[in-house]
Amino acid sequence: MAPACWLDRVPAGWDALLAADPNATAAHRPDLWAALAAAVPGLRPGVIAVERDGALVGGAPLVIERRAGLEWLHAMPWLLPGAPLAAPGRHDEVDAAVAEALATLQRERGVVGGAWVLYRPDGPEAAPPSVARPSGETRRLASALVHLADGPEAAFRRADRKTRQAVARAAAAGLAFAEEPAAVAAAYALHARQARGWRGHRALPLELSRRLLAAPAPPGLDGPPARLFTVRDARGLLCAALALDHPRDVLVWWSGAHPEARPRGAFAFLLWSIVAWAAARGRARVNLGASAGLDPVAAFKDALGARPHAYAVRWLDARHAGARGRLVGALQARLRRGRARGVPA
Repeated sequence: MAPACWLDRVPAGWDALLAADPNATAAHRPDLWAALAAAVPGLRPGVIAVERDGALVGGAPLVIERRAGLEWLHAMPWLLPGAPLAAPGRHDEVDAAVAEALATLQRERGVVGGAWVLYRPDGPEAAPPSVARPSGETRRLASALVHLADGPEAAFRRADRKTRQAVARAAAAGLAFAEEPAAVAAAYALHARQARGWRGHRALPLELSRRLLAAPAPPGLDGPPARLFTVRDARGLLCAALALDHPRDVLVWWSGAHPEARPRGAFAFLLWSIVAWAAARGRARVNLGASAGLDPVAAFKDALGARPHAYAVRWLDARHAGARGRLVGALQARLRRGRARGVPA
């Protein structure tokens, strides 16, 4: 097995992996990690780097969270993708090395919990023994993906008839789609108002969104790690979505909508306009996110023509923590009871 170690810096060769691995996402971008560290106290991002003969052959982003003297491991926070990137033909080897490094960190640091999110839509899936190496529970989530290899027109034809009609009516009614990062405060207000009605959900920090939108584009990429898209009518903002952007994968991370947006087809129009934006820029797919436990949301995404992609999430446990950490871990598990965390693997 190739050796692996956690680094609190970006290793040489990471940009090449980010460009070459078809499973790369915005969550693998170092500028996204920098925004996390700057906006959220207690987060320390880095990389589990896997080397062979002195050269980087793979690795995975990892954020160590420290609160009240206790630690959590996130690959990545908020269930962002944390699957290892790897050189061609080396995913199994890299997965095993990253898994061993995670298990070692978990044991040595006495972590309370966290998650390893193995979203890898172009495969291969991580082998079950690697997934199970850190202690915890494996469950499966499914994200709704709109694939763009055959173009946006083909993707639009996969949407159901009512959805296509709603999008066409919204366009005919003069609703306007735009990329509008300056509207983040107004968009976030819509998102936060909706989030208050979702059980067990807390809106993401506004400052994080601001930093993601304002980050300068690094070499080799055509923009910041986040984009804010809006739909307006003559009276103002109807709905908006913040998407995390990578040349291979656009993730609609959070959204907010006025009560009038869905009846007028504005939200479907927003999502399909994001798909068209992504296709025009050569993105491989749009990820509309997971909807575990939210059947109406999943049905809406299915009506848009998105197809589910299932993947493993390893929820880390507190068995290696001290007494206080195990108590906190038990309380967290109790609070999460009943929340949608995926189906058992």
